[in-house]
Amino acid sequence: MVLISAAGGRTPLFALAVSAGAAIVFLFGFLAWQSPSGIPFARPNPLHMSETPIHAVKAPTSINDIVRTLYAPLVVAPTEPFIREPNGSHMELPPNPRYKKPLGSEILILDLETRPLKSTEAFERGEYEWRNINHVSGGIFNHYTYATIHGYDYKLIQASDFEDRHATWIKPSALANQIKKYKFIVFLDADAAFRFLHVPIEWMLNYWAITSKEAITMAKDPWDPKSPQFNSDRFNRTYTNTGFMIVQNTANTIPILKAWHECPDDVRYANCSQWKTPRFHEQSAFGEYIRYDYEDYIRELDCGQANGYPGVEISNCQGKLIRHYWFDKHKVKDDFRENMMQAITQPIQKLFAENIGHIITKTEENVIH
Repeated sequence: MVLISAAGGRTPLFALAVSAGAAIVFLFGFLAWQSPSGIPFARPNPLHMSETPIHAVKAPTSINDIVRTLYAPLVVAPTEPFIREPNGSHMELPPNPRYKKPLGSEILILDLETRPLKSTEAFERGEYEWRNINHVSGGIFNHYTYATIHGYDYKLIQASDFEDRHATWIKPSALANQIKKYKFIVFLDADAAFRFLHVPIEWMLNYWAITSKEAITMAKDPWDPKSPQFNSDRFNRTYTNTGFMIVQNTANTIPILKAWHECPDDVRYANCSQWKTPRFHEQSAFGEYIRYDYEDYIRELDCGQANGYPGVEISNCQGKLIRHYWFDKHKVKDDFRENMMQAITQPIQKLFAENIGHIITKTEENVIH
């Protein structure tokens, strides 16, 4: 959570109707295309998912299969030396990467909500419309699609509200209850998104040089020397943001999460109850107390690595690999759309570039025969 205003321009948007129309046309065309000249894709082996939509099970070709097929040519290997950004610059992987193979279902992508999905309510009324869904559904769709592409487990836990504290306090207990089953949990708030759907978590772990001792990894919040009172703890140290966390199953993980969960009860940390409801709730408690007792097992990334978004000038919080839209939350949908359009239009471009099916006819002169 941040209180510092973002500065900068907005990214131009494609027309939503055009994007949605292109996606629908391509997907139906993909399913109907039976000719030998169809675009060849390498179909990966079926990947384990903890939750498979009932509609996907009954469909002749599930949406999960379609998404995996679309992304099969794009997915980056964990040891890929670099990834290219849209502006042509590169992010290079450090030497000797630790994670060399996909971890698959050893990773859980986790969403936590106390709110019902409005898009689901609209769908059940027969009124689902992409253009009308809010950022919560947009973010969750981003996370679920990402898990589908890479074969990670995915869960959306709809938790009960607390009676005496803010809803964001559901994070420590939910993480503690799930981490025993996984090597890593990657948690994102609904207004946070994977910037590149084709870049796996293993590549990010290598990029950030995450070792076996880091129980929790988070990115710092923006900090402005002109307004030092924001986003800082009582020692003037910048908070870390709990909107994106990589939680690793280590001997110290459960003790950290337990101490964090119990913090507002003032058992171990006097005055932690002050953060039951005021900003920034569980984030402030973590920054004020927990990280000081478990310093050696907490990894703090620079804000620009996994927080913020383009246009945020403070602390260069540009959302390099993970974007968190504290403001302009609608842009979560924009990120998801642009990722999907890249995957959908690249095979269409391949069709034209390689003249598959001889769809391009060249003429020598412009005459009527």
